[in-house]
Amino acid sequence: MADGDGAAPTADNPNYRWQVLGIVMCGSMMAALDSSIVNVSLPDIMADFGTTIDTIEWVSTGYMLAYAVFIPMAAWFKDRMGSRRLFMAALTLFTLGSLLCGVAWNLPALIAARVLQALGGGFITPIGMSMVTEVFGPKERGRALGLWGMGVIAGPALGPTLGGYITKAVGWRYIFLVNLPIGIATVAVAAALLHRDSPRSEDRKPFDFWGFAFLSLFLVSFLLGLSQGEKEGWKSAFIVTCWVLASIGLLFFLVVEAHQKHGIVDLGLFESRIFTACILVTVGRTVALFAATFLLPLFVQNLMGRDELQCGLMMLPGALVMALGMPLFGRLSDSVGPRWLALAGSLGLAFFMFQYRLLDADSSAWSVIWPTLIRGLAIAVMVAPILAAALNSVPTRKSAQASSVLNLVQQVSGSIGITVLATYLDHRQRFHLAELTQRMSLMPAEAQALAAPMAHQALALGYSHRDSFSIASGMLIRSVGRAAVVRAFDDAFLFGTLIIGLACVPVFLLPTRNAAHITIDEEAMVME
Repeated sequence: MADGDGAAPTADNPNYRWQVLGIVMCGSMMAALDSSIVNVSLPDIMADFGTTIDTIEWVSTGYMLAYAVFIPMAAWFKDRMGSRRLFMAALTLFTLGSLLCGVAWNLPALIAARVLQALGGGFITPIGMSMVTEVFGPKERGRALGLWGMGVIAGPALGPTLGGYITKAVGWRYIFLVNLPIGIATVAVAAALLHRDSPRSEDRKPFDFWGFAFLSLFLVSFLLGLSQGEKEGWKSAFIVTCWVLASIGLLFFLVVEAHQKHGIVDLGLFESRIFTACILVTVGRTVALFAATFLLPLFVQNLMGRDELQCGLMMLPGALVMALGMPLFGRLSDSVGPRWLALAGSLGLAFFMFQYRLLDADSSAWSVIWPTLIRGLAIAVMVAPILAAALNSVPTRKSAQASSVLNLVQQVSGSIGITVLATYLDHRQRFHLAELTQRMSLMPAEAQALAAPMAHQALALGYSHRDSFSIASGMLIRSVGRAAVVRAFDDAFLFGTLIIGLACVPVFLLPTRNAAHITIDEEAMVME
């Protein structure tokens, strides 16, 4: 698919690399969109199948776990099958999984179909990124990855809006069935336009079974523990078992990989200071992205009283700014060093989170919307430079491995970010509830003054004097609980600001010079 320096063959078709980019964008956006589009539809699915919230969670959890497990296998399958065949096979699996999701007859069938979707999705994004890296040289990668990132980064942000609209309009099954025409068309175009690539015999490395097994044990146990910890209790036997198994998996994975010539994950990538710095910055950026998709919908729907569609529409402008800005700043990253763009983006994300520290239930829609514009702009500024710097810091022949690591880090760090913020939110809610309750008990006169107007309203509605004060007391308790939740969210947004601020530190490990001038050694890792 590519020649030695990573540029596409252009003798017969000078536009071939743009055709590859267009095909990859369609497939990657479809896979990325499905990671978040289903969340707003879970209540409808639960009602349709008559199941409980504990079991319906597996529609999302099963996809997340399978997606993370399959990502590390992408590079090995690419060496065996070639980029074209693997990308088309992944698209086909994802489309077939979407069809089965749309016609699922019960919840186990839906969960199994979601796992099949994840098998395709776990390959589409890293292989797509690798294909873009192979056909675009270092001087154009920022621009290309900026365009590619329109779908991959903006897709999850658009998911809640699109999912809410489709579910309300035609039902939850169509959030999956809408993938069919897109998937079929993309496979057909890929079959017609993508150049055939035959892997070299020296690329066909043996499969690292034990490395994959221990990495899968770590990922499944770790992510399962994170996703179920709040519900099961962090000290429960189930969660403790998850942590023990995750520790064993990680330890044995590192031991196996240290003695494995062709590991499932090339740990040698981290010998590059630039690649390692990009990974660390990606963690901070992912926390911000997932924090917004986790905290904001909860606040807007539960405290501001907006429905799913209204919530999605409030987040839509920021997603559009992100999508429109990524090609612009991706092109800029080809002529400007990644350090200052990444720093500007990180500071913008911190500013976005900081603006929500004073949100309350009576805040206007605009007070929610305008910080998301800053968030969209900040992510657009930093994503393409980080991706280009990471992929320019490794040989092009290792782009599939580097892409897999980047995507795996995003998946894991997103789950960590959601769990940390959810746990902190719960802790601060209990703290503020205890504080406000104690304050009310120490100031009975003030409490009575607050309850009096509520009691008068109840009296006016015909309730007895005794019942009126009982109603007022209940309303006051609910008001105190609501105030505690609002304060907890404000604290969580402030805590998120701190996390993103810390992510600014590794930015200074990135190079200041033009990313396109970073030396690419096709035989050995770049040592910066």
